[in-house]
Amino acid sequence: MEHSTLVLMIAISAPGMLQAVGAPDLPGKPAVIATGDLNGDGIADIVESTLEEGGVPGPQVLIVLLGNADGTFRRVDAHHPIGSDPRAIVVGDFNEDGNADVIVGDGDGTLLEFAGDGRGNLMPAGKVASLGSVVSIAAGHFSRDRNLDLLVSDAESNSAVVLRGAGDGSFRQTWSFELPQRGMEFHLATADFNRDGIADVVITNEDHEGDYEVMLGNGNGTFTYAPQLSHRRDPNSYCPT
Repeated sequence: MEHSTLVLMIAISAPGMLQAVGAPDLPGKPAVIATGDLNGDGIADIVESTLEEGGVPGPQVLIVLLGNADGTFRRVDAHHPIGSDPRAIVVGDFNEDGNADVIVGDGDGTLLEFAGDGRGNLMPAGKVASLGSVVSIAAGHFSRDRNLDLLVSDAESNSAVVLRGAGDGSFRQTWSFELPQRGMEFHLATADFNRDGIADVVITNEDHEGDYEVMLGNGNGTFTYAPQLSHRRDPNSYCPT
């Protein structure tokens, strides 16, 4: 089947959020987007939440835009139903078959997994977990095994939940810690800040611009608050360990 080529422009719609210009309007929020190499050609591709054709509010679908070497994208025919309030998408090889997979988190707390075939196609792989809510998802190696793990920001329980990966695409909840302030939405990102080979976490909130809190990975799927690496304007705030 012939595929048309889509030129996709990206615009900043809010701090830390990307939106595809020309994508169907979502009621009150931008589309949720993540990037990764879904077909193994060394060129970044895009996975995006969007409305079904016609733009009627309701359950959304996940689509794939494969990157071309000239910076354009072509849309993969298949699209997959997801929840009506997608909040976060993360890309990684969660079943260790060498292909990039996708996990989508919905505002109702559902995390759905889609397994990649290495050619840009995604196949539904079931529900990863059900939490109170999903605001943000970060993936990283939180222990010394080679499996990718997840950390999910759950506003309803005011906690960050660790889901340890088994290496076959399944996860189990092992630990959680309290987020800095109840009633607010916190976003997560991972990186190895202290070069010990274990992913660490930074926690931010759009309402407190310039504030961030760093949790260092202990290598066993838990984290310890690092005040020397964090920045808080409110000296009375803290992040429990």
